[in-house]
Amino acid sequence: MPARSRPKKSPGTDSRRRTSTSRQRRKVDTKKIPEPPDGHVVVGQITGSWGLRGDVKIQPQTDSQDRFSPGSGLHVDGKLTAIEASRSLKGGFVVRLTGVTDRTAADSMRGSLITVPEEEIAPLPDGTFYHFQLIDMQVFSDEGESLGVIVEILDTSANDVYVVRGDEGPDLLIPAIRENVLDVNVGEGRMTVHLTPGLR
Repeated sequence: MPARSRPKKSPGTDSRRRTSTSRQRRKVDTKKIPEPPDGHVVVGQITGSWGLRGDVKIQPQTDSQDRFSPGSGLHVDGKLTAIEASRSLKGGFVVRLTGVTDRTAADSMRGSLITVPEEEIAPLPDGTFYHFQLIDMQVFSDEGESLGVIVEILDTSANDVYVVRGDEGPDLLIPAIRENVLDVNVGEGRMTVHLTPGLR
């Protein structure tokens, strides 16, 4: 069962946010989260410009750092572009994209999503899943109760946490550990979980 689901989080989640057992029920605001194009997976986001020549700073959202190597093809807000130059910087990258030649153009790209088509994503080992495979998945308890759908995945230091939203009541936060996640069927879009004490 999934202890991790990579490449990292869905856009808009905070990887430094912690979730304690005593605060498992809360509402999560996902209204301002940007959406990738259909059939694409988010691998990073442009956080700003760097210098005067059009370079941009990228915060990666993937464990495959080679995606940001010179010559790689990526989509920025759905448009295909290429990386001409790249270097690492404080957990992210500074890259030069084809056709972006000045700071004004780079500044206009702040917040843009970096994506790749789903078919370019490498397969994962059994029992692990990409975030895009889990978002909007139906969640049921092991007693057959429909709990809602996964609307967000929080990336904590220990394990991912699935934010499950139903028709009524507060969100449920389900830790992505074997004790709680019993089965994941990507083909059927269905997850079965066990609600241990304190989860609702």
